[in-house]
Amino acid sequence: MLLLALLLQAAPPSGTANLTVRLAPDTALVERDPLTGAGFANFDFLVTSGAARPLELASIVMTAHDPAGAMLLRRFCDGSGLSPCIRTVPDRALDRGASTIVYNPFYELPARLPLRELRYVLAFADTAGNVTDSVITTVPLRDYATRTDLILPLGGRVLVFDGHDFYAHHRRWNLAHPVVGKLFRHNSGRYAYDLSIVDSAGRMYRGDGGRNEDWYSWNAPVLAPGAGTVVAAESAEQDWEVGRTSLPDSVVLARPVALYGNYVVLDHGNGEFSLLAHMRSGSVTVRQGDRVRQGQPVGRVGFSGSVYTIHTHYQLQRGPEYDAEGLPASFSRLTRVGRANSQGDRLRIDSGDVVQSR
Repeated sequence: MLLLALLLQAAPPSGTANLTVRLAPDTALVERDPLTGAGFANFDFLVTSGAARPLELASIVMTAHDPAGAMLLRRFCDGSGLSPCIRTVPDRALDRGASTIVYNPFYELPARLPLRELRYVLAFADTAGNVTDSVITTVPLRDYATRTDLILPLGGRVLVFDGHDFYAHHRRWNLAHPVVGKLFRHNSGRYAYDLSIVDSAGRMYRGDGGRNEDWYSWNAPVLAPGAGTVVAAESAEQDWEVGRTSLPDSVVLARPVALYGNYVVLDHGNGEFSLLAHMRSGSVTVRQGDRVRQGQPVGRVGFSGSVYTIHTHYQLQRGPEYDAEGLPASFSRLTRVGRANSQGDRLRIDSGDVVQSR
């Protein structure tokens, strides 16, 4: 495998007709940190094989280029070493006619680099380890700045329990899965957040958290993150009990929107839509057609839908549908606990951050 790595570094194999690749989403948006300038390119490759033999992903090579085409950055992941990085990529095997998803491993882009596009070579080997097929794709980059003035939909000290970093479950939504791919056209949660109120020690609940009422988030007001019009709302889904019951798969297969439990979707009037999910049964106070102002309570935190902690799920997306593609969101009047940012800054948050609204 070391020889394979050296060969790939010297001369990546040319593309073949045996493999096709599709980007998800079709436009690669760069989420830019307003404070550091670093960029985050959150997209996936959906690869389909037409080869007559089984293949396995052997390497990924990325080069980043400026508007003149000059290469400014190069990274790779292959089979070299005793514990090669390629093993961190799941679902590497690819049979004829099958598809797999490859999550972009080189998602973080340095600040101040004038990048226009990324170029990728995904090389596949046969069962003997010989590289036989590859696919080459160019990924144009487009910085995305959130259009809507957004605030966090929860008050108090809030933990981003799970965001959309490379390891987050929102990010790793397998559109190549035979069931998921039929139910979802896009990853609406590509830039989503699970938000949980915590105490100063970071605990999400009192005691052992065995009752819904033990959780600090339970029944807390859920606020409209921005002004808009309600385009969808649900308030009749039941709340589960912590550790006892959850949403059956059969319900999701029949009605995928049930994943969100009790929810509200807001149209901000500029191509951006907010979805707030997992609210308490009967707590949603708005209905389709209502105009809401930023900060207005629209419901209360519950334990409905597909959940395993009591939290508020928030995502910004391109449309009102349950599977509309996700969009990056940044927030005003918000600070990271223990780290100051200036009053006018919008904040990009992600998994593990502890934040508080101002």
